[in-house]
Amino acid sequence: MKNSKNVYELLNCTEFNIDDYDKVDLSDIEKKKLKGIIRRNIKKKHDFSKLATIAAVLVLTFGVLSQTNIGREVYASAHSKLSEFSYSISKGLGIKRNIEPYSNVINQIVEDNGVEIKLTDVIIDKDELIFTSLINIGKTIETSRLDYKIFINGKKLNNYGATGLSYAIDENNGIYYHAYSVDAKGIETKENIDIKIVLYNLHYYHDSDENEIKGEWVFEFEANGTELMKDTLALPLEYKFFIDNEKYSLEEFRYNPVNQKILGKVTGKSDDTYIIDLRGYDNLGNEVVFYMSSKSDKEIVLKYEDINRDLSEDISSITLTPYATILPKASGKMSNDYIQVGEEFTIYLDR
Repeated sequence: MKNSKNVYELLNCTEFNIDDYDKVDLSDIEKKKLKGIIRRNIKKKHDFSKLATIAAVLVLTFGVLSQTNIGREVYASAHSKLSEFSYSISKGLGIKRNIEPYSNVINQIVEDNGVEIKLTDVIIDKDELIFTSLINIGKTIETSRLDYKIFINGKKLNNYGATGLSYAIDENNGIYYHAYSVDAKGIETKENIDIKIVLYNLHYYHDSDENEIKGEWVFEFEANGTELMKDTLALPLEYKFFIDNEKYSLEEFRYNPVNQKILGKVTGKSDDTYIIDLRGYDNLGNEVVFYMSSKSDKEIVLKYEDINRDLSEDISSITLTPYATILPKASGKMSNDYIQVGEEFTIYLDR
């Protein structure tokens, strides 16, 4: 060490193989710190005799960081096949209108146990968090799902309902699309919030057999729902229907470019579990269906089902009738034997 002018010259004489290091995460905070370190080492007046030294220091920096959670995302993004893929959230969710202005673009890539996951977009709606991802599993499968934990401003989200979808976008290369819609009661929509999504244990189906790949893919970022809230219409409803000893009170119709929901309360109890649809038509004659996306012993949420198209922006009213079927206790398989359980009612849209 005494024979070297400084540690940088010593580092410049040392060879490093970046492939010898593991891949790890880079959080938003760590990114800022790393950018600051790099900027402080690059001066306005370039001394070309020192460029090799700076390069060696940066190689060492990334090599060391890749052994911790600081560098994993940078490494994964540079080497990932998913960096070649982009997929609009509108297309992914099957929404014809452009919803890009309401999306928080994340595009973080994390790899674990041979599986790469790219968290692409996040949308914050009132009481709901939507997130989408691309998954490189490297082989052809039938379908897949992930376990997950969600933290909002450091607090874990508990006791939530969720829906999801999964399908192939490049089956030959084993690239799949996932989207999850998670109930997040009281989520902040007017300012930035810190979100941490921990995806773990990929379950996939091949030849009707369930398989599992153990792993953990962690994403941390900021997001907000301000723009979507500006374009959200909320109309009060007063409509009730009964199934056995349960009373369903529909209280609000909420409409925006991403979601169209009917929200209500549930009182009383039944020995059976019911699946509920609201079926009808708009004033232009288009078929309209709202399906039950979540239900607790106190609340129910029904979402618009895009049978043929998005809910038209030109309509002035929707007429609906409630239908229900019993969820069998033994098999848990849904029946198509729906019966009418209430009278027809009309929602008038005051835009």
